[in-house]
Amino acid sequence: MIKIIKGTYGHFDGTKVNPITKADGPQSFKPEIEERLVKKGVAVYVNEPLVEETEEQDDETAAKTEEGTLPEYSADMKLADLKKIANAYGVDAEKARTKAEVIKKIEAAKAQEDDVVEDDELPPDVKAAMPE
Repeated sequence: MIKIIKGTYGHFDGTKVNPITKADGPQSFKPEIEERLVKKGVAVYVNEPLVEETEEQDDETAAKTEEGTLPEYSADMKLADLKKIANAYGVDAEKARTKAEVIKKIEAAKAQEDDVVEDDELPPDVKAAMPE
């Protein structure tokens, strides 16, 4: 189950497209759809908080988190905080034992996100026409 945190997701239910926004609250979709939306940063899993505020988190970072953008991270943060941020990026870092491992996983997820096509539509299969 996920919650949209930014923008509008057009969910096709088989007959029409329904707009889903953060005002609609938690929604349940196919796992592939949920995973894709979380990786793109437009949704979060409802059972996993985006980021809990810590004493070290400044007002600017807190404001960004509340607006739904993915939080900043650095090697200076605590391992537990990095793991929470990794969840916001759609990364499972629970078994990571060092900060470097968590950061490496986040960076890999961000790089993979850049390679993702924006829609599920395949390009047209264009062939040359037969001469008349």
